Amino acid sequence: MPIRYSFPLVTLALLIPCFALKAEETDQQPSINFEHSIAAIEPGRFHGWPANNGVWQWGNEIVVAYTQGDFIVQGGHNITGRQDTLLSRSKDGGQTWEMYDPEGFLDDDNKQFLGGGKTNLTEPIDFTHPGFALRIFATGYHGNDDPTGGFYYTYNKGQDWNGPYHLTGLLDHPELKGKELNPRTDYLVQNDKHCFIFITARVGEGEEKRSRIGVIESTDGGLTFDFVSWVLPETDDYSGIMSQTVQLSEKEFVLAYRKMNQGKKSTVETWKSTDGCKSWTCQSTVKVMRTHSNPPALVLLQDGRLCCIYGDRLVGEIRGRYSSDKGETWGPEFIIRDDFHSLPDDPDSQRSLSTDCGYPRLVQRPDGKLVAMYYWATAEHPEQHIAATIWTP
Repeated sequence: MPIRYSFPLVTLALLIPCFALKAEETDQQPSINFEHSIAAIEPGRFHGWPANNGVWQWGNEIVVAYTQGDFIVQGGHNITGRQDTLLSRSKDGGQTWEMYDPEGFLDDDNKQFLGGGKTNLTEPIDFTHPGFALRIFATGYHGNDDPTGGFYYTYNKGQDWNGPYHLTGLLDHPELKGKELNPRTDYLVQNDKHCFIFITARVGEGEEKRSRIGVIESTDGGLTFDFVSWVLPETDDYSGIMSQTVQLSEKEFVLAYRKMNQGKKSTVETWKSTDGCKSWTCQSTVKVMRTHSNPPALVLLQDGRLCCIYGDRLVGEIRGRYSSDKGETWGPEFIIRDDFHSLPDDPDSQRSLSTDCGYPRLVQRPDGKLVAMYYWATAEHPEQHIAATIWTP
C-alpha cells in the first residue's frame, strides 16, 4: 500500500542580494516572497537527490522522485541501509504534497534483478499521451545499479509505472558499445513517436574513466534507441554529468550540466545546439563551485528567459541566475534559501559540518510562479528531507 503524508505550506519573505555577473548589472533586486513547503519527510529517514530521480509536471500537478534510506550521522551522506525510490505528488502547484510508493517501481527487490528482469518493449509508447512520463535509470548513483540502463513509463501521471524495459539497440552503436551508462532523467518529446534523451556514458578505464554527455533518440515510440551525438568532447580533464536540457525552438537546444574538473574548481556550464542536437558548442559558465559541486536545474520561462538553479554546498544555500539571451550570459546570482542546518559528522565534535543539500529540479506553473524541489535540513527538521520553494520570477 502506498505511504501517504501531507505537509503544510510555510511562507518566508527574503531580500535577495545582487551579485553582479556583468558590469552593468548592479541594481539592487526587490524583495521577493519565497514560500517553502515540505514534499517528503519521515522520522528517522534520509531523503535526497531529486536531480538523480526526476520531476514531472502536468499543469499544477507535479510529481518529484527521490531516494529514501535510514538516517545516520556520519561523514559524507547521512544515509544507510536499504535505499528506495519514492515519489511525492502535489496537485496545487507545490503548496501541499503527498508521499507515495508505487508497487514495482525501482524498489529494492526490483533493483536486485534489473539487469535480468528487463524486457523489450513490444508496443510503441505515445510520447504525447496526456499522462505520459519517462524515468531513465542506469548505474553509478544512489539506488541505481544497471550499467546497460533502462526505462519505465507511465500513462497516468506517475501513479503506476510500466517496466523495466531495455534501451533496445542502443549499446550496439559503435559510439556506445562496451560503455557503462550512468544517465539521470532528461528528455524532450518531439512528437508521438520521437523523443530525445540526454544521457551520460563512462568512457576510459580505471582511474582514467570519465563521464561524457551525449544524446540518444527513439523515433518508434521506445521500441528501439539510437545514438545521435556527443555533447561534450572526449577528455581526460573532467567529467560531465547530470544534464538538464530545454528546447528553445524546433532546432535550438540549451543544455546545462555539472562539470567536475580534476584537481580544479567545478562549474555549472551550458552548451547549445542550433541544428536539432546534431552538434554542440560550449556557451557559458553559470556558476563556479568553490567546493562540493552540485547539479543544475534549468527551465525555459514563459517570458523567454532561462532560469538555472543549483545548491551551493560551501555555504548551504540554494541559488540561481536568470538569462535574457538564451543562456549566452547570466544575470546576478540570487539566493532562494539560506537556512540550512548542518550537523557535525562526528556527534562528539563540532569541527566537521556537512552541508549535504541541493540537487534541485525546477518547474514553472501555469500562473508563472516557479517551484524548486531539492533536499534540505533545518534546525526544526535536521534529518534531510525534500523541500519545495515557490516564487515569482
